[in-house]
Amino acid sequence: MIAQQSTPIPDWEQWQQDIVALLKSDFGDTLQVISIDDVDWPSWQGLYAQGRSPRSAIERALEREL
Repeated sequence: MIAQQSTPIPDWEQWQQDIVALLKSDFGDTLQVISIDDVDWPSWQGLYAQGRSPRSAIERALEREL
């Protein structure tokens, strides 16, 4: 079960930008250059539809969910 978020999920475009920013922050040493066009967004859209925050979506996508 996904915990309720205290803040609303941003719109799709903002959510995408947040994902890219977090990927740059978390993996900047390995992903030296990453842009919004580098991400396979159809693969992420289900996570957005579930109401996941960008951080939660990354954790789930990488199977690091706690």
